[in-house]
Amino acid sequence: MNLKGFVKECHKKGVFKMLSIYIVSSWVVLQVLALITSPLGLPEKSVTYLIVILLFGFPIYIYYVWKFRLLKHEIQQTQDPTTPYNKSAFQKMYFSSLFVIGLLSGIAITLIFKNNFGEKISLKALKGNDKIAVLDFENTTGNTDLDNVGRIAARYISHGITENEVGQVISSKIVSDYTSVIKSQAGKSIDLNNLLKNYLKPGKVIEGTFYMEKDTLFLQGSIKDGLVDKTLISFETIKCDPNAPLDCAEKLKQDVLGYLSTEDRQDESGYIKKNNNQVASYYEETPPNYEAYQYLINALDNIENDKIHLEYLNKAIKNDLDFFEPKAHLMAYYYNKGLFSITDSLIKTVATNSTLNARQKNWMLFYESIISGKNDKTYRAIKKEYDVASLDMNTNQTTMTIALQYVNRPEDIDAIYNEIPMEDMVLDNCTRCGFRYYVKGLADVELGKYNNVIKILAPVTNIIEANYLKRPLLSAYVKSGKIIELEKYLSHYALTASNEDMDYLNVFTGMQFLNANKKAEADTYFNKVISNSNAITTKPDLATAYYYKGDYTNAEDLYKSLHETEPHNIEYLVLLAISYFKNGHSEAAKTQIEKLNGLRTDYQFGAIDYGWAQYHASMGEKDKAIEFLKKSVAQGFNYTPTTFQHDYHFKTIKNTPEFINQIMNFWKNKTI
Repeated sequence: MNLKGFVKECHKKGVFKMLSIYIVSSWVVLQVLALITSPLGLPEKSVTYLIVILLFGFPIYIYYVWKFRLLKHEIQQTQDPTTPYNKSAFQKMYFSSLFVIGLLSGIAITLIFKNNFGEKISLKALKGNDKIAVLDFENTTGNTDLDNVGRIAARYISHGITENEVGQVISSKIVSDYTSVIKSQAGKSIDLNNLLKNYLKPGKVIEGTFYMEKDTLFLQGSIKDGLVDKTLISFETIKCDPNAPLDCAEKLKQDVLGYLSTEDRQDESGYIKKNNNQVASYYEETPPNYEAYQYLINALDNIENDKIHLEYLNKAIKNDLDFFEPKAHLMAYYYNKGLFSITDSLIKTVATNSTLNARQKNWMLFYESIISGKNDKTYRAIKKEYDVASLDMNTNQTTMTIALQYVNRPEDIDAIYNEIPMEDMVLDNCTRCGFRYYVKGLADVELGKYNNVIKILAPVTNIIEANYLKRPLLSAYVKSGKIIELEKYLSHYALTASNEDMDYLNVFTGMQFLNANKKAEADTYFNKVISNSNAITTKPDLATAYYYKGDYTNAEDLYKSLHETEPHNIEYLVLLAISYFKNGHSEAAKTQIEKLNGLRTDYQFGAIDYGWAQYHASMGEKDKAIEFLKKSVAQGFNYTPTTFQHDYHFKTIKNTPEFINQIMNFWKNKTI
């Protein structure tokens, strides 16, 4: 019996009808469960469990159909000698199909367990609801010049709680950030009580006020239950010199830590049994200069203005040479600007001249590791900080970036991303949101969740119009085969986009088609850039379009010009050498590529060896390409939407065991 005959026989016996009953019923049950999971307070993974059960039951149901429906019918037909019926052939085909379906169900169940219940980022287990919100202290002095005192007191207490690992802090900065980006039902900024109870949900809330009497500053603080708005303890009023408000903050911090560290050992009278020896040091080893602290706050308030941000950080350090936090922000600033030598110099200076506590040492480990390309250590360090500050937008987004682009762990991204709900965010006010969506989109593309990427990013890119955010969306369109939707999306964007923006996106889209082995479609997008070259097409985009289209003659001319303009640009040098080789100029290619080693400097994170790998792969020298890729990844070269598995130069080796195990899993194996 052939396949066509088998299908016809199954249709005749009502097999497809019986299977459709199972499939439709399963779909209805899943839809109902998805709707009632949240109202009934069922676990979030209830639907996932049901999918596993239904997949497991499907082959059993198919066997049931045979056992109790088809077998009886078959026996009846076999007893009639006039009926031309091949029992063994149908039975063999039926059970072969059952085996295949069972195998596919098993694979699907395995993937579901791997993606949903396998190893994820290990989050620090907190006792109950261990989140503690620390609010800015209210200024009741009537003097607005003292507003920073309340912010400083809150920040000081927050760092003390974090350093002592008493709980996960929801700092006043986090509260402020969320207040500005979460919309209320009325469309206005959400009120504080609603934010705390419905979004951040802290177990405790620390708040206070300060006032002046006869040139003396008084600071009052209390701790409330975050869920029932009940005061747990009010601390004694602390007084100090108004010119040294950190003295008040230090004393109150010690009282707060004493309570939080010993609250489970209160006697029946409700008084705290304090043990001062249990109170560890603050984020800073010694209280910083008040003026320096004010400069730090001003720097963080102007983080998007490079000039002002840098100016205030330097003033904070100058006013207090022992103040660690502005130094940490300064290292982050220079690293993000690609000024790695300055970053490294700062790291060595701080490490040499400072006495560091545990949290400071962890931050130093993070920067020392990231500047030296030790991505596994970088990941472990940021995870440790994430454990105590997962709600901080900056820490959360940094952890996502390190997990995906430094150690290639896309399976970890969901756990980090879901810590901060995005549904009610006002994206126009949220600078970090775009980067979080971007990394989430890239991770979902890697995991094959193309429809999820399209569903989330298509509407988001209408608000956040940055081109980088469109890259995972375009990739998802191509990989899912939704070409009509892709063309519609780009055509709509082209109505308002600049030629330069469209060239950038057309080149990227063409490369996605090329990686999907759809050269004709890829050339369509490259030709859009080439035909636009009489307008304002940037020369790099035009060169890239010619190169990946396979027009190495025009690519050679353009890359020669680009290389002369930027002789230290590694990409231009490598692609020019490959263009020479493709055009039959082997000696010129060899002469050109040998310049590559002359560009070696510090802080390149494997870029030179990656260029060598591209060159050897283009010449068909797969073993050499793998060797240089191993050197590159070991030095910290990042996994991006255009490198490694997404680089067309490696199309013939990206699916080999050597590439997967030694390149893609290089850092992943070190972080298990």
